[in-house]
Amino acid sequence: MTLSRRNFLKLSSAAAGALAVGINPGTGAWRMPAAQNAPADPILHLLNRLAYSVRPDALERARSLGYEAYLDEQLNPADIDDADMDARLAWIPILNMDRRALTSLSNDDYRAYIALIEGMVLRAVYSRRQLYERMVEFWTDHFNVSEGDNNGDLIILHRDVIRRNALGNFRTMALGVARSPSMLYYLDNYLNVAEHPNENYARELLELHTLGVDGGYTEDDVKAVARAFTGWTIHDGTEDGFYFDPDVHDTDEKLILGHTLPAGRGIEDGLHVLGILADHPATARFIATKLCIRFVSDTPPQSLVDSAAMQFIDHDGEIAPVLRHIFTSQEFQAAAGQKLRRPLDFFIGALRSTGTELPFWRMEEALYDLAQPPYGWHPPDGYPDIAGAWMSSSGLLARWNVAMMLTNEAASEPYTDLRTRLFERIGTPETASDLVDAVAEQVFGMPLPDDQRQSYIEFVTDGNEQFALDDHLIATKTPTLFGLMLASPAFQWR
Repeated sequence: MTLSRRNFLKLSSAAAGALAVGINPGTGAWRMPAAQNAPADPILHLLNRLAYSVRPDALERARSLGYEAYLDEQLNPADIDDADMDARLAWIPILNMDRRALTSLSNDDYRAYIALIEGMVLRAVYSRRQLYERMVEFWTDHFNVSEGDNNGDLIILHRDVIRRNALGNFRTMALGVARSPSMLYYLDNYLNVAEHPNENYARELLELHTLGVDGGYTEDDVKAVARAFTGWTIHDGTEDGFYFDPDVHDTDEKLILGHTLPAGRGIEDGLHVLGILADHPATARFIATKLCIRFVSDTPPQSLVDSAAMQFIDHDGEIAPVLRHIFTSQEFQAAAGQKLRRPLDFFIGALRSTGTELPFWRMEEALYDLAQPPYGWHPPDGYPDIAGAWMSSSGLLARWNVAMMLTNEAASEPYTDLRTRLFERIGTPETASDLVDAVAEQVFGMPLPDDQRQSYIEFVTDGNEQFALDDHLIATKTPTLFGLMLASPAFQWR
């Protein structure tokens, strides 16, 4: 079922009430719902934020371990058994190839592009290391490189730098990014030589990777940083593609943020700059702000930003202690229901809820319809992370259509390129209430409160007090019931 404004209105009034979004009664225009009221359950709130969606088994485990023990488990992903995930990734061998093997493939950029998208989505959907995958996405945005002409190098940047350090040390990650052929090419530093300094990487290093636009640097600092990174380039003869060329490095003295870099040095200049920036209080504040925006709210309390920045400083740029501080703060607990899912987040959450599997071309089509394909943001600042960037009538309609594709369309016969597990996941409901609760458990991790579930019960029964649930009605109502819950404000906001 493809939804338009007209055929949305053809759904029953109970279904429209369950969505509680969509039509401004005064103008008839589409509108995005407001943020939802915070749930009373702290563990449910925690899972809503650190995972792509709340799965019933994860909620059960979190309740058995307790809030902080479950959080600590997620902050130590190496200790989480993820063998099923490894088995799925074994079907994408490109993700584990070295640079020479990747560049020797025929049609290497397109094959690497498919592997990047499939690898990201599969991990996010199926991995038990949910916070780790969320942080991989966070750093992928922070150190954004869009897919294009060097997707093999993007695989290596993602695998050997972003994934390796996502819950590790910021300084280590920033150095790995600076050396990456993917970033060297994307921001033109491979062309940066003493005779003609290129400032692209230097500017983004200061503005987007470390200090932030208000971090206190000047244009002279940008120029000096560019000089410090002259000679950092690409060479296919090295194992990882990075090469420092001393013959084109600016060896003169440099002054950066009050620090003097003495004359006569080589690669040490760039390493010195990365150390200065990693230790700078503005970097701590900038990273803390972005983490709070991602996991707390679009306008996080300054008190939490300040305390998270102090954690960054006190732990020498280690990321896990900062996250633990954020997730155990009172400010985090007070912010439930205040984050709108970004489109990719919505798509992954919907896949986790429905169990629908789809071929690459359908997945790619859906991601472009939603306007957030992984690695698809071409400016260096990464996909936006606030609700205002995604609140549009076309964006909301795209979410509804994707929800219906993953549910109604996937359950249709004789459809062959979508496979769904909707009916496997609901068990054997005997009443309309049972069916609604079973679907809600898959979408939200647990049954809905009575005031929310009633609209869905009315949809299932068509308001018929003599209603009797049978196999035919389960087959016809279940897909749309899943779709309605996925399109509801309770799923859009978390």
